[in-house]
Amino acid sequence: TMVPLPTGDGDQQRRAHSALRRRMLQGNWQQDLEARVRAFFPPTTVARFGNLDLSRNVFRSVTKSLSQLYSYRPTVSHSDMTDEQSDEFARQLGIAGAWPLLAQNQVLTVGLRESLVRLDYLDSSESGRALIRLVPADTVYCEASADSPDEPNLVIEARVRMIKDKTGRSSKVWTWDVLDLRDPEEPSYRVVLPNDDLDVDSTEADITEQVLGGTFTGQDYPYRVDGAPVIPYVLYHRQRINQLWDPYAGRELVDATLQVGALYSLWGYLVRDASHPLRYLAGAKIRGTQQRGSGSSSRQEVHVDPTAILQLIPDGGSPVQAGQWNAGADPERLQLAIQSFEVSAAAHGGLQPDDLQRTGGPESGVALALKREAVREHQRMMVPEFERGDQAVLSRVASLLNTYTGTSYPESGYRIRYPGLPLSPQERAIRLQEARDEIALGVASLVDVVLAKNPGWTREEAQAHLDLIGRERRMFPAETYERLAAKRLTSELTNL
Repeated sequence: TMVPLPTGDGDQQRRAHSALRRRMLQGNWQQDLEARVRAFFPPTTVARFGNLDLSRNVFRSVTKSLSQLYSYRPTVSHSDMTDEQSDEFARQLGIAGAWPLLAQNQVLTVGLRESLVRLDYLDSSESGRALIRLVPADTVYCEASADSPDEPNLVIEARVRMIKDKTGRSSKVWTWDVLDLRDPEEPSYRVVLPNDDLDVDSTEADITEQVLGGTFTGQDYPYRVDGAPVIPYVLYHRQRINQLWDPYAGRELVDATLQVGALYSLWGYLVRDASHPLRYLAGAKIRGTQQRGSGSSSRQEVHVDPTAILQLIPDGGSPVQAGQWNAGADPERLQLAIQSFEVSAAAHGGLQPDDLQRTGGPESGVALALKREAVREHQRMMVPEFERGDQAVLSRVASLLNTYTGTSYPESGYRIRYPGLPLSPQERAIRLQEARDEIALGVASLVDVVLAKNPGWTREEAQAHLDLIGRERRMFPAETYERLAAKRLTSELTNL
């Protein structure tokens, strides 16, 4: 069921497709697969399928594989922050669960093409904290100005709240959080009951005071960064295209996943009912058969083993005939055909054939996976967009902490470094050998060796690392290391 939101210009179709993608990412797509199967196969065939096959979700697998930017915690720095401030700010981010939530946000952003993060401050009786909440794109209606077409200046989020009616009875109802910066001089935050249109200024529907305990318009608007009002949502884009939404890009992979699920449902049905020869007997009965079971499971059975000789009793005047038909389907060939379709679908979904690798074998099933270097390349392409979003999140978190706790964190200018996936031993060996060869040719230095070993480092960081190693080597010459190693080895042997 779609959440109640303004329909807008084609926005309901956008949200319906985004909701489908989210169901597939969360594993809640059985009804969507049933709809595809019923559209693809005759009803009599569908009735014999039994359980549909949800085990192959190519869209989810590819999305998860591409969403590795936060596999290792990013590091945050600011030139105007002391070490003590940096440590405390990092602690506050940890309390808010920033990096695990932003990792999940990347999955939503890659899968749905857009995702939002809501920032707020949660004040409790014991202590307060910054609140980071993920908001899927199918649960909001947004507008933007012509000057900044990919940054919302109006966000309406559908949320379920406990609301009291006129009799004082509380019940769960849909509400709209309306954050409006269309007039920067008169920003507003209101909570209203859903309408049939965009009449969010209706006083009859306004329940802001009941929900929030006050009004938050104009000078009372609470969300500001460096003094200027901001929307407490950050809209992340998979790729910026100068508009708010890009919901249908890569839908080939979504459609192909539904198709693969339908085909594997057919495959399972054929393995069960059509992968073995079918024997027949005409004009005779088998002596010794007994009635087994009852009702729909009633059947005639006869015990046989390798030494048994079946005795046939002619039945009627026609000649006795016995034989078998070949299996109706070859499961292995059909499975290979479906797997070929999966690979083709992934390529049409925006991946290059060289990005993919197969794991397993025909006897155990072949799974698609992305090569580590392909994942890193996609992550490098994603960094500008996610860094832009993460910087906005950090600015809003810093602003909220400053407002509610009296801290003095900078509210802009944060720098973020994403470590990314580490190199495998094979990849590390290749990069180091390439660096050595370049040093021998005179076209590289030891800095390049450090960079090859630590992807993501800057040249300045690599130079600082080499300077540190140089100072430590002067403090602890090689023979000192040898003596320490020998002493440690002697101690370990003594303790045996």
